[in-house]
Amino acid sequence: MIEYDPEQVPEEKDFKPFSKGVYESEIIDADAMQSKAGNDMLRLNFLVTSDKGNTTRIYDYIVIPNTLFKLKSICRCLNMDFDGTLDEKELIGQRLKVEVSIEKGKDGYKDRNKIDKYIDGINSDTTPEKTPDVPDDDIPF
Repeated sequence: MIEYDPEQVPEEKDFKPFSKGVYESEIIDADAMQSKAGNDMLRLNFLVTSDKGNTTRIYDYIVIPNTLFKLKSICRCLNMDFDGTLDEKELIGQRLKVEVSIEKGKDGYKDRNKIDKYIDGINSDTTPEKTPDVPDDDIPF
């Protein structure tokens, strides 16, 4: 059980989506699930960071086969194989540059950000660095 003072609640800030532009992001969660229509789907949760250090979360949904082009683009950015299988958990922690826009709110919801394009990976070289060959006679022991 936790205790708190209900009078110490800070005033709620009005959420404003990020301006249209290119931002750095990190995939912080990835779940395989089914869409309402019964199609296989991947739900990705991105933590997007502005140049000022502000962050927002943006969800993107890859419904197979309708929006499989998004997964192909992500795999291209991250130097990952696009070969018909993917362990979605391998995406967690991957960083990408993304193009973000504002989607108009509807049905009583406020405007929100959405990812329009996956641009490039950030430090996404998945090839391990090669250890230099050192002749045995150069080892000091």
